[in-house]
Amino acid sequence: MGKFVIRRAAQAIMVVIAATMLLFLGLFVLGDPFASTGDKVVPPATQAILREKFGMDQSVPMQYLTYLGNLFTGDLGIDLNQRRPVADMLGVALPNSARLALIAIIIDIVIGVAAGIIAAVWRYSVWDVLVTILTTLAIGLPTFVIGVWLRQTVSGFWIFPQVPRTFTELAPWYTEVLLPAFTLAIVDAAFIARLMRGSMLEVLRADYIRTARAKGLGERTVIMKHAFRNSIIPVVTYIGISIGVLLGGAIITETIFQYNGIGFLLYRSILQQNQPVIMAIVTYAVLAYVALSMIVDILYAYLDPRIRLS
Repeated sequence: MGKFVIRRAAQAIMVVIAATMLLFLGLFVLGDPFASTGDKVVPPATQAILREKFGMDQSVPMQYLTYLGNLFTGDLGIDLNQRRPVADMLGVALPNSARLALIAIIIDIVIGVAAGIIAAVWRYSVWDVLVTILTTLAIGLPTFVIGVWLRQTVSGFWIFPQVPRTFTELAPWYTEVLLPAFTLAIVDAAFIARLMRGSMLEVLRADYIRTARAKGLGERTVIMKHAFRNSIIPVVTYIGISIGVLLGGAIITETIFQYNGIGFLLYRSILQQNQPVIMAIVTYAVLAYVALSMIVDILYAYLDPRIRLS
């Protein structure tokens, strides 16, 4: 197990280096943020001073190496517009996105796993048909359609606030996060339910399940103790990937609800061509995704020891 963890960690480091290098090069497609464009007129002398101040007068390889060095010390650069540390901006947005991701994943697990188990145990029943129809509809709907529909129909009722809101008009955090969380959870919960149903049906046909029933074990024990653990493996993989994606910022959902998280911050930064903020957010998203993928692989190997030998 130790060798597997070391090998997986080495792979994760190489992925992070390659991904950040490609992302850093891709930022230059956005253009020079200090150049004169449209109504913005910046004198050449001022442009040169700003490029020197932010280290953009150096060669691209040197800028990348400088960024990597600063990254290890926690220095993510300075926001080009507000002249404030990018780390401070992430410090405000990151807890909001983490809270949103946590609540969305809880909804995913509770609804998706339960629906998948019910559909598999009572196969071809009314419940199975209902789960199949609802999950098919949910998977076929884009996230932005679900978000806009919830905003137009549910927003303003019960504990859900009217959106969009201004950031100075704050409501309790749980009211701000519920609608975005449900928007993110609907599609993922549908995928989890389908995965859980298919995996559970396959496990229920296994020989050891028939043996457990032949020994006189109760149906609940057979389902939860024997079938559930082996059925949950593909679901764990999907949940881990989903957490990584959500922690990286749900840009569409957060923008629809004007939720002050990583995704909404990235959206505003792209519009403003704010390269330090964009690079910091995307780097964070890569780190979160790679770290969670590594954790999922290790958990996967723990649940299925055959993975360690492959």
